[in-house]
This record gives sequence, structure tokens and C-alpha cells, in this order.
Amino acid sequence: MPDPGRDICYHCGLTFAPVGGLRQDDKIFCCQGCLGAFRLIHGLGLADYYDRRDQGVSGLLVDETPDAEVYDHPEFEQEMVREVAGGLKEACLLLEGIHCAACVWLNEQILRRVPGVVEATVNFADFRATVRWDPQQTSLARLIQSLRRVGYRAHPYDPKRVEQVHRQRDRELLVRLGVAGFGAANIMFIAVALYAGTFQGMETHYRTFFHWVSLVIACPVVFYSGSVFFHGAWRGIRAGRLTMDASIALGMTVTFAASVVATLGGPGQVYFDSVTIFVFVLLLGRYLESAARGKAAGAAERLTRFQPDTAQVVRDGVEQRLPLREVRVDDEVVVRPGERIAVDGWVIHGTTSVDESMLTGEANPVLKIPGSAVVGGSLNVDGALHVRVRRVGGETTLARILAAVTAAQGGRGVVHGLADRVAAWFVGVVVLLAVVTFGVWWQWNPAQALPNAVALLIITCPCALGLATPAAMLVACGNAARSGILVRDPASLERLSRVERVVLDKTGVVTEGMPYLVRTLPAVDQGIDHRALLTRAAAVERYSEHPLGRAVVRAFAEQQWGLLPVAERVVNQPGLGLSARVGGEETRVGRPEFVLDRAPGSALPPVPVLEETGQPLTWIACAVAGTFWGWLGFVDRIKTDAPMTVARLKDWGLTVSLLSGDRPETVAWTAERIGADAAIGGVLPEGKSQVIRALKGEGVRVAMVGDGLNDAPALALADVSMAVERAADLSVETSDVVLLNPGLGSVAFVYALSRATMRVIRQNLFFSLAYNALTIPLAMAGLVSPIVAAIAMPVSSLVVVANALRLRRMSSIP
Repeated sequence: MPDPGRDICYHCGLTFAPVGGLRQDDKIFCCQGCLGAFRLIHGLGLADYYDRRDQGVSGLLVDETPDAEVYDHPEFEQEMVREVAGGLKEACLLLEGIHCAACVWLNEQILRRVPGVVEATVNFADFRATVRWDPQQTSLARLIQSLRRVGYRAHPYDPKRVEQVHRQRDRELLVRLGVAGFGAANIMFIAVALYAGTFQGMETHYRTFFHWVSLVIACPVVFYSGSVFFHGAWRGIRAGRLTMDASIALGMTVTFAASVVATLGGPGQVYFDSVTIFVFVLLLGRYLESAARGKAAGAAERLTRFQPDTAQVVRDGVEQRLPLREVRVDDEVVVRPGERIAVDGWVIHGTTSVDESMLTGEANPVLKIPGSAVVGGSLNVDGALHVRVRRVGGETTLARILAAVTAAQGGRGVVHGLADRVAAWFVGVVVLLAVVTFGVWWQWNPAQALPNAVALLIITCPCALGLATPAAMLVACGNAARSGILVRDPASLERLSRVERVVLDKTGVVTEGMPYLVRTLPAVDQGIDHRALLTRAAAVERYSEHPLGRAVVRAFAEQQWGLLPVAERVVNQPGLGLSARVGGEETRVGRPEFVLDRAPGSALPPVPVLEETGQPLTWIACAVAGTFWGWLGFVDRIKTDAPMTVARLKDWGLTVSLLSGDRPETVAWTAERIGADAAIGGVLPEGKSQVIRALKGEGVRVAMVGDGLNDAPALALADVSMAVERAADLSVETSDVVLLNPGLGSVAFVYALSRATMRVIRQNLFFSLAYNALTIPLAMAGLVSPIVAAIAMPVSSLVVVANALRLRRMSSIP
């Protein structure tokens, strides 16, 4: 039992630095990463736990390691488990004891075999398991117990704990590596003497003495440094699976046992030098692989540093600094110059410049004035702000990016599924081939039977095959995140690389999405003037998320006419407009046929034919109680990089179409300016879906980029869906990729990234398959020694990871 003074968590074994000395009956320390659930055993709720922790207490004491059932406590579930669609529950677990890709695969298989588990994935980057289950069939406690039974530690995921876990794991690996290196170096000196004695003569008692010294030195190398391989093999066997560790452990055991028999006077030779060298080389490979994996996973880890832990909140006229978890929607938050904004919201007082490079990748600060939206994690540069909270916790933009990046890094594609199926039977086949190799060589040259069989066990490695896809996906998703592109579904990168047509929405995608109201044509024959028309339209459109609606409200605010009338019973008809009761009268704003409640094609007021500097205007109508009140005309500037982006996509052989509910003349004019191949205008949301469905019916693979609520059905139908920065929430939820940069160039970049990612994956798969296809015959033929095998095996994994890291160099459109 650990001494409390050593500051070692009894439950997880991590060292930590307690502050304050919160104790209970002078029992053993427990780190804050255990999340206070253990305090429930003593009747201390999570709220009290967090209050004490936030006051500076990071060490807690419990009198025993709690049973896994404590994780099913309702108060704990409220903090760490979330409900998802279909009545399912989801939680993230931090796994300990994982050393390689084969361990990741094994943990996924263990979790998936638990009845009631719908989905289980383990993030290759930080060993975070995301599990989704049916609460009627299983629970979080049972999931944790299933992993504990085979020797893996599982804790509820705490982002602040990940770095400590990784640092402690690497430190432990370095100690094992040091012991193996010390032992191997000394045994090699002895081996030199033994080899020299073979040619120049050495008395038997000296040879026996050197064998015993080598045995003593080899024991800590095999049983301490090499224990990670034995533990990994045993976990796999207990789970009913053969992993890469099983073949390594078998090779070590056979080699060491044969050497011990020879030392005790039996037949054969000693291989203490070989077994210690390949333990050292294997551990070195794992350490280098861990370092490379850390580089590949750096994007998500860097994003966590942008999230403040506290916020300055104004309540009842008093400013107070509160933990972020206590901030609520509609709170007022004060952000001083040089501080990071802690929440998503909009500015209510103050003017400043905000650095949003962590979100969009754009280096230039963005001007923020009252009414401007701000996102959590961005840096307030030069002015004080008062922000009204819109989103907190897991709903903030930064939290959603982190969740999506993590899900993407741990996701699976079609190619990855194939690699998993191959790895599942790989080790069994290798062990069988090793037995065959030993038997054949025993008949021909017994002295080479054992070394050749061991070399085969060591050199063949399913890890390179298992890493082929996740390493590339991990780096690609991290690179995309740094460039302001959020890949929500990693499999979409596979699909995007095969796309043949890109369909672009117009407003907010090709254009800036900030239309300006430039003309109002009130129905003067009805006694309606400019002020009455704009006021009534703005009263309804204030509830719209459509760019045209926001432009109407913005134009009203610029007039400084005071407060808007109250609108009641607001109804949004996607693709048509909004209706509401204002002053007791039904008011409609949107398409003319909707505004006047007439069928398309029936007699309607003629749409004005006016242009603004050669650009056709976009018009919407307003009617009150069925009486036409007038027209409102808008212009929206085309994004400066739109023509170049379309040209890039066409150079890569893609067909580009412009699809919009705007007037066909306006859509055609915009398509001509950007160089699109086709323009389809005047379509309702159902019409957009029909266009996508028709293209797919022709066998065309389609990617669609949209931003509005009316785009959501079409986005859901597309092979790959992308939503832009200011997209409606439903559009974001139905999209595979979210483009956070305001420019259209992100579309070309993510397409280029998808092609490069699939090229790297194919290269990795080819290398890993070719490596095993080449090394297996060489090892069986006796052309590879165990030491060379021990060097080649980790190098194969490092080559795969290094090849994937090349994707980090893609920082702009090629």
C-alpha cells in the first residue's frame, strides 16, 4: 500500500502534487483526475468536491479503491455521461496500459463484445475510448469492469489529466529502456569475450561463468523491461485475441528459456545478447513511435490550451470570477484586453480587435463591435468587452471542434476496416509459420531452428498495417483543424477523394453572406412609405437566421428609429420566408408567392428589374394581412477567392454547379462570374434535394457546400456535405465537414487534403503489406537474425508514421 506522503494516487497510480491537504481519516491520497466520484462513497457530492478543488485543493483521500459501480451513481452520470439520439448514452474513458496500435484494436474489440454496446472507438492519439451503449442492457461500470478484467485501467476522461498520463507513461518507458540498454551493453561486452573464446579457445569453467553472469544481467531486462510485452500478450489472451505482443513475448520466452537450458548444462547455445538487444530495440521503437504520435496528435492538444478555466461574470451588478462550469447562458461576461474569451456569445458593450487565428487560421485580428459574435478561446487584443453568453460547456464552438477532431482522429473508414480484419488473424498465422519454420530447420540445421523461428515472430508486425490508416487520418484531421476546417466524419475524406461534382450554394458560400439592403420599393398606392415597410419587415426578420433577414435588421438599426414592434407566433418556412403577427396583423416576408399566399405562377406583382453596378438584385416581398406592402432589394458581394477556387476544382477534373433559391437571373450572373459549369436558381429546399438525388441517380458522386437551414435536406443527401462558418445549426449537424474560414478556398484545400490523405494511406498499406510479404520469407529462409528483426519491426511502424507526418506540410492550396 503506498505511503500517503509519496503523493501517489491509490486508484490510478499517478503521482501528483496535492495542495491544501483535504483529508478524510488520514487515508491514502487520490488524485483529482479520479473526478471526485470516489468521494460519493463518503457522502460528499460532486458539487462540494468541485468547490473544494476550485479553491486550490487538488489532492483527495479515500479509504479504498472504489468499485466500478460508483461510476453508475446518478450524480456522477450527470457530470460525465451524456444522452444521445435513440435513448443511448455516451461517455469518454481514458485508457492506461496501451502501448501500440494492436492494443488500441484489442480494447475496441473488448468493449464491442459487451452486450448493449452500440459503438466503441479508441483514439489512436490520446488513447481516449468513446463508447456508446444502450442503458437498458449495460452501464458505464460494466464497461470499465470489462477492461479491468483483462488488465487495462479505465477512468472517465479528463483532458487535464491526459498530459500527465502520457508523461508518466513515457517516463516509465524511459526507465525500462535504460535498464534494457544497460543490460544489453554489458551482455554484449561479455558476448564479445565469448565469441573471441570460440576462435581462440576458452576454458569451460570461464565460459560457464560468463553464461551465468549474462543470465543474471538478462533477468531484469526480460522480466522488468520486457514485462510490457508479457502483460500485453496476457491481456490479449484473456480477451481471446492474439496480439503483436503475443508473438514478441513468445519469441522472448523461447529464446530466454533455451539460453537458460544451455546455461544449466543442456544442449544448445545461449542467446542472452540477442534477447536483451531486441528488448532494447523494441522499447526504443515504442518510445520513438510515442513521440511521433504526440507530434501527429498535437492539433487537438493545442486547442485545449485556448480554453480558459474561469470567466469574469457580472451578476446583480457585481463582478465575480467563476469557474467556467458555473457560467450560464445569458450571463454577462467581462473580457479585459489580453484575456481569452471564455464563452461563445455576442458583444453588448465595447469595441476591440479579436484574434481568432486558433479558429480560422487567419492571422489578422477581427474588429468586434456591439452585436458582433465572438467565440470562446479567441484572444481579446486591445479593448474591454462585455459579452452576452450564448453557448457554454460542450456547446461552444471550441468544445465542438475538439469533440469533432477527437472523433475524427479515432474514427474508422472503409480502408481501416479492411486493415482491422487482416490484423485480426495475422498473429495466429505468424505463430503457425514460426512453428513450421522451427520444424523444418530442426530437421536440417537444429542450431538455426530457434533463431530463425524467433526472427520470424519478431520481424512480422501487424502494427504497421494497423497504423496505416489512423496515422494518416490523425495528421490530416489535425492539419485541417489548424487550417480552420473541422472534419466531423473521417470517412468523408475517403468519399471526398472520389467526388466528381461539387455543388455550391450561392448566398453565404460563394458570396460573402453579408448582403446589403440597397433598395426599398414601398407600395405607395397603399399609403406605405420606406419607414413603414422597413420597420414591419425588420420586426419579423429579427427572428431569422437567413443572411437576407439579418441584412434587413441591420438596415433598420442603422436608421436609429428606436425599438422594433413586438412580433408573435413567428413561423419559419425554410426556403419561403417568415410569418408572424405584428400589431395584431399577420405579416409575411419572403418569396412573393408565399407572402401573398398564392400558388407559384399565379398573378403576382412584377419583380423589379433593377441592377446595382451591373449586378442583378435579389428581391423579397412584404405583405400585411394579405395586402402587398412592397419590395426589398439586396446585393451580396462574391468572395474574392471564389473564381480561383472554382478554377482549381475544375483543373482537378471536377464539375462545379451553383444551386440557389435566388432568382435564376441572379444565380446565372454569379455562376458566370466565378466560372461555374452550371447554374440552377429559383429552387425550394425540396428542389435542392431533388437536384442532389437526381445527380446521385445518374451515378455521380456529389459534394455539396451549404450554409442555410434550407440546405440541410440536400446536405444530408450528398455523398460529402460541407457547411460554412456561419451555417445554421441544423446544416452543421448534417454536414461531414465544417469550414470555419470565411473564404471559399477551404473547399479546394480540403479536397486536396483528402486526395493526399488517401494517397498516403495507400502508400502506407502497400509498404506494410510489402514489408511483411518480404520479411516473412527472408526470416523463414534464415536470412534475418533476431537482432536485425528487432530493429526492422519498430522501424516499419516508424516509416508509416513518418510518411503520415508529411501531410502536416500541406498548409495551403497546392
